[in-house]
Amino acid sequence: MIRFFHTIAVGLFTLSPAVAESDRPNIIFLLADDMGYGDLGCYGSPVIQSPHLDQLASGGIRLTQCYAASPNCSPARAGMLTGRSPYRVGMYDFARFPALHIPTAETTVAELLKDAGYATLFAGKWHCSGDFSSGKQPYPGDHGFDHWLAAKSNFGKDPKGFLRNGEPVEKLEGWMSEIVVDEAIEWLDQRDKEQPFFTCLWFSEPHTPVLAADEFRELYPKEVIAPHLEALKISGGPQVVRRDKLRDPDLYFGCVSMLDHHIGRLMSYLNEHGLAENTLVVFTSDNGPEHRTATAFGSSGHLRGAKGHIHEGGIHVPGIVRWPARLKEAGTSSAEPVNGTDWLPTLCAAAGITPEPVADKHIDGANVLPALLGTGDTQRPHPMLWWLWHARGGYEVAMRDGDYKLLATMLPQKNPGDIRDAVQPDDWTVMEFIKKADLGRFEMFDLAKDPSETTSLAEVEKETFERLKQKMIKLHAEIRAEGPSYSLSRKPKKQK
Repeated sequence: MIRFFHTIAVGLFTLSPAVAESDRPNIIFLLADDMGYGDLGCYGSPVIQSPHLDQLASGGIRLTQCYAASPNCSPARAGMLTGRSPYRVGMYDFARFPALHIPTAETTVAELLKDAGYATLFAGKWHCSGDFSSGKQPYPGDHGFDHWLAAKSNFGKDPKGFLRNGEPVEKLEGWMSEIVVDEAIEWLDQRDKEQPFFTCLWFSEPHTPVLAADEFRELYPKEVIAPHLEALKISGGPQVVRRDKLRDPDLYFGCVSMLDHHIGRLMSYLNEHGLAENTLVVFTSDNGPEHRTATAFGSSGHLRGAKGHIHEGGIHVPGIVRWPARLKEAGTSSAEPVNGTDWLPTLCAAAGITPEPVADKHIDGANVLPALLGTGDTQRPHPMLWWLWHARGGYEVAMRDGDYKLLATMLPQKNPGDIRDAVQPDDWTVMEFIKKADLGRFEMFDLAKDPSETTSLAEVEKETFERLKQKMIKLHAEIRAEGPSYSLSRKPKKQK
């Protein structure tokens, strides 16, 4: 039996009269899965053909300092929906632990937009609940989506296991992104045309299973891609451990091109129905590229690290924003730092919703819209912080303040500094590791001068380092104290 939750949204935001109802934009949020910073033509890929996303960038703003809220899937999604650090919310990992979910006490961007009069749609990979099938944890409909089609995690061609508005769907025909875009277009056709809309489309490309129709694989003959393969195999640097034998690079490249193609179908729909001008479109990725599978040809570009790393390659992702009605200088780039937690306050600001402080709900994100529009600066409540207890690359927590970035290790742990997944002491549970470990082994980088994080300045700029170190310790402790405690097994099941 499917059980639904009914919640009252926390009063975090109120509708501002400053934005006329007729001026509010439609909003489309497009999220790729495991797409690296260097995986699109407009971000310098020497191989991948992504004409539709390149066109989206040429008609809007290409973000060069765009971050996911986590180097890991479920926490990144929780941060985007709530505007809060995933560890405040209690999304400590991807949804492999049954206890993990976004509590109904949290207020999502979908709830806020719905309360402001928006029609809301979710379609794609949910991955925000460890127990998806029983109905004992919230579904997209419990977090503000009027209509939803969701799978627990990744899915391939002709998938089973989807739910539509809480009801099982026996089988869906088509490819991953094709199904998501079809659902969106059908919903857009049937919606109340008097309402603005918010569509949240979370694709599973190019996450494993990496699949692509032959027509997209054929875009990448061996003689064309061969000169670039060695560079792609070492993307992210020596700390990125890859399989000895990689295969089928045309499959990965074709998977990205297939995603690009179906996003192009959606953009064509907007143009054909006169919706493009006042629709705010955001495209980004949930984290950096996978590197552990045989088909892992995703690229971090010039950045260090990959998925699961707190270094830039794990969290620094592509980001594109297009809104013709307001973003007049098309085809530009912006170096404004934008984190995954920023999307809630930013999208709400675009819709005319302004924040009201609530004592027990700390919003970590900032409204970056003034910076993107050129009307003002971003006012951050505090520095950006990322945390993943089992991160790879030797560090589990990072903080960015201005151009400076600090990294730290959770201590004690087995083999601190190991480039493989961090492991807590044998007599600690995962939850104890999250709640008790202290920060140590700090490093500091100047991302403006050293975006690839090659040289630590901890011993060079000692005064700045000590000041930021104390700020990081304080912020980390605050987030740790707020996060709920769950009974998590000591040794979770490995990801399939």
